[in-house]
Amino acid sequence: MLVSGSNSKGTPLSIVVVSIEQPATSAHSSGNNDVFDQHNKPRLRRELILSALQKEYPELVSIKSLSPRKDVDLIDLYRRVHDVNMIEFILNAWTKWAAMGRDGGWYEECCHPEWLKNKEDCKDEAEVPPMVPCHVSFRRDGIERPSDNVMGALGYYCTDLMTPIVGTLVEELMGDAQIIEAAVDFAFQKMEPGDANESPVESGAFPVVYAVTTHPGHHANRDNFGGYCYLNNAALSAKLMQERLESLTDISTDSEPPNKKRKCRVAILDIDYHCGNGTGSIFYRDPGIFFSSIHCDPGVEYPFNAGYADQIGSEGGKGATHHIPLAPGATWEGTYKIA
Repeated sequence: MLVSGSNSKGTPLSIVVVSIEQPATSAHSSGNNDVFDQHNKPRLRRELILSALQKEYPELVSIKSLSPRKDVDLIDLYRRVHDVNMIEFILNAWTKWAAMGRDGGWYEECCHPEWLKNKEDCKDEAEVPPMVPCHVSFRRDGIERPSDNVMGALGYYCTDLMTPIVGTLVEELMGDAQIIEAAVDFAFQKMEPGDANESPVESGAFPVVYAVTTHPGHHANRDNFGGYCYLNNAALSAKLMQERLESLTDISTDSEPPNKKRKCRVAILDIDYHCGNGTGSIFYRDPGIFFSSIHCDPGVEYPFNAGYADQIGSEGGKGATHHIPLAPGATWEGTYKIA
């Protein structure tokens, strides 16, 4: 993890790290539901990031830990970037799955394989197994629709057979939404007048803000989720930033009416071993969001079907997507930093 103490002009950076208090229960611990996400271990990753920031950069970092709220309206927030029906499915999937019960139709194929390995040792007959898809739909047909059966709907919305629905998911997603909203607020709190020719960060107009959510999001597109991503936090951040900038920016010229809102552009830089295909998909036709992703060549690595250099956007958004695929095994010092 690299954190610089100042910008290019020597002005000290103020880094606001936004996260959320986690309930002190085993279900929310890194040793519980992370078992069903062997690749990312999102709860452990969150803990390690926060611990490292506090330990290594105490003079640069200000940690803002939010208290969880139960009234977060995920539909109202994420409808900016996601299909409302998909959001509603994510919100209700666990309740519907749990209601089916052991005698009500749980398909073993939809029970997470890690849970199935140990189900004989499970002494709690009421324990609900994490759910994963057991099929996928013919999305390109244009005639299929999500089933009323939660198992069928999961196969409609999820792009893989490994992204789990767990009991703490909705609560965690609400926490992530709180973090994103607060991070955008913090980014604008310290705005001060600066040189009109400088970017706000260069002029020290507002701090760098780091949102440490539990779940990532860059593999979730408008009406699909997968790759251990459910709701796209990067996409939501970009739209909220754009809305805030436009609310603060008025233009008035001889050829345009007074107080007309300027269409502000926002840039997303996605640095990961895997392409942020969901974010790229959401903004593929949007000229107002520039999306650049640096990742391993999708010809050999997940997500396989997106992230190629010739995928540059379409329609009004043509040229606003920029993919930089790298050779397998690329490292930060050897390749990513240069890219």
